[in-house]
Amino acid sequence: MNTQETLEKSRRQLEGAANDVLDYGRTSGADRVKVAVSASIERKLMIENKEFTLANTLESQKVGILVHKDQKKSSSTLNTCHIQTLKKSVDDALSLARFSVADENLTMADSLTAPQAKPLPFMFDGKLAETDLGTLQEFSQTVLSRLTRDPRVSLDKCEFSVSASWHGMYNSLGVSQSESQTALGWSFFGMAVDGEEVSGFDYDGRHSYKVDGALDLALNDADLFCEKVLSNLRPRKAPSYKGLVLFSPRAVQEILLDTILYHASGTAVMDGKSIWSKHIGRQVVNSLLTISDHPHDERFTGATAFDGDGVPTRHHTIVDKGILSMHLHDCYSAKKTGQKTNGMAGGPFALIVNRGETDLKAMKSARSDLLIVDRFSGNIDSIKGDFSGVAKSSRLLHAGTDVGAVTETMIAGNLFELLNDIQAVSCHQELVSGGMLLPWILCDQVSVTGG
Repeated sequence: MNTQETLEKSRRQLEGAANDVLDYGRTSGADRVKVAVSASIERKLMIENKEFTLANTLESQKVGILVHKDQKKSSSTLNTCHIQTLKKSVDDALSLARFSVADENLTMADSLTAPQAKPLPFMFDGKLAETDLGTLQEFSQTVLSRLTRDPRVSLDKCEFSVSASWHGMYNSLGVSQSESQTALGWSFFGMAVDGEEVSGFDYDGRHSYKVDGALDLALNDADLFCEKVLSNLRPRKAPSYKGLVLFSPRAVQEILLDTILYHASGTAVMDGKSIWSKHIGRQVVNSLLTISDHPHDERFTGATAFDGDGVPTRHHTIVDKGILSMHLHDCYSAKKTGQKTNGMAGGPFALIVNRGETDLKAMKSARSDLLIVDRFSGNIDSIKGDFSGVAKSSRLLHAGTDVGAVTETMIAGNLFELLNDIQAVSCHQELVSGGMLLPWILCDQVSVTGG
């Protein structure tokens, strides 16, 4: 039996199990029942210190059950479709629900809120599903050869995987959603060593839904990874100053976006922690920023036809030229705040920060000594916006010229001040870890302390 046949067999079993759980839950007195089921077949190779240390194939099935009774809830997770075990799990969940705290806002999507989602055909490639360990090893060996052609590159770990999966979400209010996905993934973790000189660690990785063209993507990622770790050799001390800092797309994700998404989230709004709870239609960040979610775009690893509540996903503009357009609600936060869900349970899924109008070269000449921040390790207070920590894999520009990597340098500031004092957004965007498409952003009022 090939992979697709095995996955199809699991799908039929799991759909049958979901129907059994829904039927039994209704007859057992549950007010609402939700069942999330999934099956996957994954082949994985791990390379440590340039040697293959793991090669395996894993098959898994999961059943997650959520019950509501008298506005109380309980849940259970198991990895079997055996009917008696499923029934006992429902019984146990109903018993445990009696001891939970009643919540008048408990809810589930119904079939009007969550009609059948339109499938995303690009997510499943039959050719990729049938890729075996031997073919995966050939793929990984080719990429490994590219990663190690410069002897100064020291790889700590590489992982390569092929997976074919299916998941579905069903509830007693008539919601029925499912989708299949294949993925060929790779990740690198390592550093550069040149004599007694050692760079800091760095990492990269992504996946492709299709096998055709994936090798070229992985080889390009390998080249960029090698270039990055080699360029981090022989770091120098950065100057100390307060002012302009250039954030790479990866740093934009790690430092700037999380705070924006936190205060735009329905969860933060319902918990009274969002400072933007009453700011829909108001300016919250600099007008240079437009942020949108594209869950049907095949470039992104988070693409999906429906969210965790079973509500169909769609394109959303979250921030439009600095103006907050929406809060990110799932069914629960929407009900609790008197709003409507916008299919964001588990989202956003595939973020794009729109390109700006400034050439990256011009941005790099914005200050005689300018720090480029590529990674960040530190503390961010999402409520107050204060952050401080170490800029890693970062570089120094002098009069627009890259003069090399810097030793671990402290940066600090307030994110709300930065987000409202953005000086420029690049017209160049980069795909970050396969999940977001982001530009470079030049911010002011950052304290830099050279190490």
